[in-house]
Amino acid sequence: MHLLRVIAGFVPWAVFSLVATREGPGGVTMAALLAFVVAAAFLIVSMTRGRSPKLLEVTGAVVFAAFGIVGASNPAVDAFLADYGRSLATLILAVVIFVLLPIVPFTEQYARETAPQQYWHSPVFRSVNRQISAAWGAVIAMMGVGHALATLIPELGTTIPSRPVDLLLNWVVPALLSWWAVRYTARVSAEAHDLAVARLAHQN
Repeated sequence: MHLLRVIAGFVPWAVFSLVATREGPGGVTMAALLAFVVAAAFLIVSMTRGRSPKLLEVTGAVVFAAFGIVGASNPAVDAFLADYGRSLATLILAVVIFVLLPIVPFTEQYARETAPQQYWHSPVFRSVNRQISAAWGAVIAMMGVGHALATLIPELGTTIPSRPVDLLLNWVVPALLSWWAVRYTARVSAEAHDLAVARLAHQN
């Protein structure tokens, strides 16, 4: 599995978060459109290179196109997305991953690019990718909840300074969760590969 391609699939969300955070209300539409352009570019590259469009690319293009259109047409929605757009986009992605988990685990699309076709429909191959995709879905859902809390906690009028909350929940926790997901993906993929090699050697 190309881990870098998996990580690259999340770039549109990172672009949206960075730009929307810096620009605030009035800049969310621009952030969404930039994220859409990045997602659409990934889609075009995949198709021109003969690879299937990825779930992350399609979801990113649809979500951020919708954010851009709605935000541009309604200033009130733009203000809402400035506060909760990051958490909403992240939670939408988590829902899509979990809904499609029994049908197409999103990591399976990347795994098929390196695994021999004879393994694509094997129970082990499907099980491993469901396991990895579920882990990513859980991580993304936790990020979405963290983003929402980062906005809610200061709004509740607590004595906790908003800047440390923002730093912790919007940046530190997502970075740690992403690091864990990457390590988990690498470990489970390596174990599955070793198991397949051992079975092949046993058959021979």
